[in-house]
Amino acid sequence: MKKHTAVLLAALAVFVVVAAGNVSAADNVSDGSIICNVTTTGYECDSWSDEQYPVIDLFGAEYVPLFPTDGNIWDSHVNKLTGLILDSNETQVLEAGEILDLGQGYALEVREIDIDSEKAWLELTRDGQYIADKNVSMDTDDNRTWTVALDDVQDGNNIVVMKVHVKNLFVGSEKRIVWIDGIWLADYANARTLNVGDEFGELDEFGEFTLNQIINGTDASNLGSLVFGSVSVTDDTPVTYDTSVNDTSTAGFSASLSSKNESNKFTNTSTEPPASWYWNFWKSFTMKLK
Repeated sequence: MKKHTAVLLAALAVFVVVAAGNVSAADNVSDGSIICNVTTTGYECDSWSDEQYPVIDLFGAEYVPLFPTDGNIWDSHVNKLTGLILDSNETQVLEAGEILDLGQGYALEVREIDIDSEKAWLELTRDGQYIADKNVSMDTDDNRTWTVALDDVQDGNNIVVMKVHVKNLFVGSEKRIVWIDGIWLADYANARTLNVGDEFGELDEFGEFTLNQIINGTDASNLGSLVFGSVSVTDDTPVTYDTSVNDTSTAGFSASLSSKNESNKFTNTSTEPPASWYWNFWKSFTMKLK
């Protein structure tokens, strides 16, 4: 079973991609800001191959913006983030009464299997406490998916926290079995809301990042972004750039370096408009939300 683990806002490097034609993002990066864009990714389960969910990369770690069941993917809450625990297409063969450990305190229990009505009664718990349950019907493929949506998750309602796909049921003389071939689970209990002005540091000698702007999504081409303020570095910290991507252009920048805990300005001097930015400060650091 493929499991995901993430510590919120921990990083070893900063990688920022600026989409071509996104003028505001390019302007922000050129004045020292760091743009983290919401993108989409597909579910591992084959039965959900035509569906996607939002993700955002923050300083090398991937998170899921909370999203509702009754909206478009760009309606996700850009600044309300959680870690992804599980995205699996491995087949789980479970008997009635069996409990599947999903990780980080979450569990899925098969309460009952009724072959006459072709239903499996499933229950989601966390730390042994009831969260949600459903009799999953086998009559249509759509009904074989149980989407768990909860209210009051970081003040949001109808937030998708888990998806389960039931492939088949079997009842024999001694055993009742359910085949589950898709599980997706977000750690909604540990979700958190980021606000403008939140500081992420101290980053040892690097100073701090500050969340400067929250850009909500508008359509499929703009799913939303988080804009962070400049990082402070000391004047003896090497900063490099890579010119190997495009041999026809020359990458470059100038830097105005100040003392520790003060902002530093980087100015783009490349001969062509950059398609992406890679910031490498050569030292590992861990960010913590103040």
